[in-house]
Amino acid sequence: MKFGLLFRPQDPPAGENIVQRWEEILAAAEIAEEVGFDGVFVPEHHGWVDGYLPQPLVALAALAARTRRVHVGATVMWLPIRHPMHVAEEAAVVDVIANGRLRLGVGMGSIADEYGLFGLDAQHRVSKFVEAVDLIERAWRGEELDHHGHYRASGRISPLPVDAKMWLGAMFEPGIRRAARLGYPWMTEPLRDIGMVAEMVEWYRSERHNSANPDNMGIVLLRDGWIGETRADVERVWWPHAQAERWAYFSAVPSLSRMGESFDDPSTFTFDSHRPNRLIAGSPEDCREAVEQCVAEIAPDYLIISMRLAAGPTFDREAEALKLFGAEVIAPFRER
Repeated sequence: MKFGLLFRPQDPPAGENIVQRWEEILAAAEIAEEVGFDGVFVPEHHGWVDGYLPQPLVALAALAARTRRVHVGATVMWLPIRHPMHVAEEAAVVDVIANGRLRLGVGMGSIADEYGLFGLDAQHRVSKFVEAVDLIERAWRGEELDHHGHYRASGRISPLPVDAKMWLGAMFEPGIRRAARLGYPWMTEPLRDIGMVAEMVEWYRSERHNSANPDNMGIVLLRDGWIGETRADVERVWWPHAQAERWAYFSAVPSLSRMGESFDDPSTFTFDSHRPNRLIAGSPEDCREAVEQCVAEIAPDYLIISMRLAAGPTFDREAEALKLFGAEVIAPFRER
């Protein structure tokens, strides 16, 4: 299993310090590589006033130039808002800069306002997504294209990627099964508890006999977390930021929770109640146990952790946490 780190390129409330935030992200990527992470990743959203990253491939080129060993990737890049030949070309250039380290996680996105920024709606997004995935793969193989569908494409791209790979993100059963049938690794989201993820993994793995490329299937598990010398340190330093952010998700999307869970009152949304089964957070021992639980119940090929959130903690604390995670979690896992 590989370990990845997902950055959150945001500077709330209005992005005044987004330049500094990016300087810190690039420095954190170098630290992550030094301490044993296998990949660094970025997300995508559009029109957020805090500077949330809208163009992941631009950022991945910078991350590729600042690192030498780790994968650089997106979790996830929205395909239906772009022409797939733009994605194929730009991703190929990033992969050349990275010398084969690009792991391009792609998804559909669903927020109407963000589609609207480009004068688009979400209609036909599933068929556009499937068509785009196929076109990008064919372009990456160097095929001469003559395609007419949602998109038109004629000719071939250059340069070709060195060893770029695509992963497919999905939050619900149809998309999860689709990722398996198309023959791609599937990326989870970080919010559901590990038991719910295990059920979703069964949907994915049960489609293996229908997969176009079963040997390419795999699980990319996303989790949020933080490490400190003690669990109390993490509750004090990191949890206030995580509580506010995750409360917004769970209160808005009840399907992310289990039956019987209540998110009517943020005061009941505590670290002690939320940490088990959902977070890789706490002392080194807590984090090692959480990683082992992920291995036992999910058996992921990649475990990607988002540590520093939009509102904090600070970069200095992030650097300390990355070093501690590398020494106390990644290194013992590899040795064992």
